[in-house]
Amino acid sequence: MANEQLMRFLAHSLELESEAHERYLELADAMAGHYNQPVADFFTRMASEAELHMAEVSKLAAGMALPQLKAWEFDWPEAEPPETASFEALHYRMSLRQAIALALGHERAAEKFYRKAAESSSDSDTARIAGEFADEEHSHATELERMLAAVPDNGAQLREDDDEPHMPE
Repeated sequence: MANEQLMRFLAHSLELESEAHERYLELADAMAGHYNQPVADFFTRMASEAELHMAEVSKLAAGMALPQLKAWEFDWPEAEPPETASFEALHYRMSLRQAIALALGHERAAEKFYRKAAESSSDSDTARIAGEFADEEHSHATELERMLAAVPDNGAQLREDDDEPHMPE
């Protein structure tokens, strides 16, 4: 029988990846709706990565009765899971560079979350798996850093709107 600490950790991991998957799909849909296809494609790719991680966690949790935590029972460092991209950071004219930088920040936050779980766990299985997850997030961040270095830095002006907002009198 699996231990409580491991099951709670896997429940957190599953929720983290599920939320990231859902949010990236929402962001991709929003960008596609604004004809910002390169950014939509990038967010779709990030959603696929999160989906692969969900499958990984589900496989590890096979046969375990993970706790069914309520939203307020999750122990996140912020209001949302660390890998969940913020709607506030989104802009319909955001560049691919800005999208990659956004995702990079969330990969680093997920790595930090998993690293802390590994270091603070008193259970060796939980510590080992959390460490592996942290290493995986680190490798994703490294890949995003490589992508970021290859994309031109031309995004600042993209956030400017062509027209002032129309405000009825």
